[in-house]
Amino acid sequence: RCRTDGGANVVTVPSGADILALLDDLDRGKTADDLESLWLDFKPWHDARAEMRLAVEYAACFANADGGVVVFGVDDKAAGRSKAVHGVGPYNPDLWRRTIYDGTRPNLSVELEELPVPEGTGTLLIMRVAKGVSPPYGTSQGLFKKRVGKNCMPLDPQSFLSARVSTGAVDWSGQPAEGVVLGDLDPVEISRGRALLRKANPESPLLGVRDDEFLVGLGVVRRGKLTHAGLLLFGRADMIADLVPQHQVHYVYQTSPIAVSRNESLRAGLLNVLEQVERFFTGPVNPEHEVSVGLLKLRIPAFPLDAVREAVLNAVTHRDYLDTNDVLLRHSASELVVTSPGGFLANITPRNILRAEPISRNRTLAEAFEKLRLVERAGTGRLRIFIPALSYGKRLPEYETDGSRVTLRVFDGSFDERMARLVADWRAKGRGITLDALLILDFLRAHAFIDTLSASEVLQLPRAATRGMLDQLALPRSGILERRGGTAAATFHLTKAVAHDLLGKAAYSKIKGIDPIRYPEMVKAFVADFGSITPEECRELLGLGESQTARVQVSRLLRRWSNPDGFLRREGNPPKVRYFPVAER
Repeated sequence: RCRTDGGANVVTVPSGADILALLDDLDRGKTADDLESLWLDFKPWHDARAEMRLAVEYAACFANADGGVVVFGVDDKAAGRSKAVHGVGPYNPDLWRRTIYDGTRPNLSVELEELPVPEGTGTLLIMRVAKGVSPPYGTSQGLFKKRVGKNCMPLDPQSFLSARVSTGAVDWSGQPAEGVVLGDLDPVEISRGRALLRKANPESPLLGVRDDEFLVGLGVVRRGKLTHAGLLLFGRADMIADLVPQHQVHYVYQTSPIAVSRNESLRAGLLNVLEQVERFFTGPVNPEHEVSVGLLKLRIPAFPLDAVREAVLNAVTHRDYLDTNDVLLRHSASELVVTSPGGFLANITPRNILRAEPISRNRTLAEAFEKLRLVERAGTGRLRIFIPALSYGKRLPEYETDGSRVTLRVFDGSFDERMARLVADWRAKGRGITLDALLILDFLRAHAFIDTLSASEVLQLPRAATRGMLDQLALPRSGILERRGGTAAATFHLTKAVAHDLLGKAAYSKIKGIDPIRYPEMVKAFVADFGSITPEECRELLGLGESQTARVQVSRLLRRWSNPDGFLRREGNPPKVRYFPVAER
């Protein structure tokens, strides 16, 4: 069975049918040990209590890798299926689940299933372990192993630390920077930090204290020791290169897929790096388009500077600093691609990134950025990436991950002048617009309507919350959506005013559809030309779409037109039903 993690890594985890098929190889000269893999292990059955203790160890082992399956009841050394497959004895599945959960740190839940075998020896016990979201996992006795090849190998101290740092269990940025004292820091970088804070918050009490107190106030000096965060922010460039060689922001500007006009490796302090990147995006490589909005002039950059700044801050704040790869900014006329070492934390994915609570891999660094007023910890920072793009009618930014790195794509391409005008006009009139409203408007620029299911995917919200949001946007004071239908299958489309501004004069008529008064004559003409009509053909003819509301509406119309006094007659039953013209009376 194939499973995809993060949209990239294809992992082969055997199903029950796969395991039975593999066991046939035992009669072809192989042992069960030969069949084992990164995701599969066979274990003989001796005693339920002993095997249960082994299951705890293997649950942690597989969870530290890509997950997998342990099959109990097969001797992995015996040759021949009849000798190797002996099944399992009595056991208590609830006790097993509870023991595995209590015996692992962090706690793990596993799936247990029984697999009948034709040998007449009973059943095999299958334990399925999912890839862990918060490794490293160990036993309550302090044993930490990881699946490597087809063996469970002990985690060495460096691998153990790396696993804890990669998941945010250990804040690497808050650890002491060994061998560095405050006198080794760069006064220019400290002044740079003060200047940034003064610009963002002139009333900050941190501006009136000595440098050593300033660093303590930012949280980058703890108990008299400088942290890695302090070194990355205020260290000299040569010292950072020596002590934190993995820190690098690599900027590449491509004028074509094969031509590079700028290639910069930035190893200075993070505040310095941020300013350098901003300078890269304030020249001709980031052109602006000017749009008139009433008496105002709206300047639309290829890449909004707020979005660039936030993308870089996210990349350096959330990266895994034990990973030797650098942060890569690949810039072209059509897109900015920001790649950061380290996958998403916990259960964050590209499909819930807009709603997931923010989790920082490097909490001390994130808190320092927050105190300097460069980032928001409340999760609003991502709005600085999405809202500008959507406000200008640009393509929605996209997150990707392969489990070991996160990539953000911010697109330039062409912007939608109507969308940019509409949003700018609303803001000029003091009318706020939320990210949810922008996401819905973006969808409706390309679709005639939106239903709750589609909106749930767009907004990354549960169905109930999505329905509430759509209803809010359909209130008169919002003036954005109109609702069609009164059931859970209702659809929503743009109001006349918004459709006119966003899509043009004829858009609302197209969205609203054909005048229902004309429905009968159109259906009569269709059946006169083609001899009959189906519900699907009727929905297409009347331009009603394929929503559940449209299906119910057409069903009622056809039922009315095929009653004893109607102009149609029905033949067949769903799903093969067709309507024919009634001979003129």
